[in-house]
Amino acid sequence: MFIVSKRNYMVRRADGSPYLIRKDYIGDIPEDVAESRLVRRAIRAGMIFSPPGRGDRQLEEADKAAEEKASENDIRPDAEMSASGAEAAVDREAAVDREAAGEQSSGKRGAKNQR
Repeated sequence: MFIVSKRNYMVRRADGSPYLIRKDYIGDIPEDVAESRLVRRAIRAGMIFSPPGRGDRQLEEADKAAEEKASENDIRPDAEMSASGAEAAVDREAAVDREAAGEQSSGKRGAKNQR
């Protein structure tokens, strides 16, 4: 649960350990702490503010939906590359890397930079 606290609160968790909510704390707290009587009373009293919407969760859900929609509607030819096509692309990249390494070792690239 996302909260904004106006005071310090020490909440005793179910396992007996304390959980400290500091004054001016802004952020998430664990669900077991959010369900404690102390936190619920402080929310009702206005000493802890909890926004009604779950902005972060809504954004995450919207991002997931957009990502799924984008992957379904992606018409780029490289988006649906088969496994053999992916292997061929890796082989081409390796060949380019070997050529680049060969140029560096022969000094061709260095001669251009010295002019």
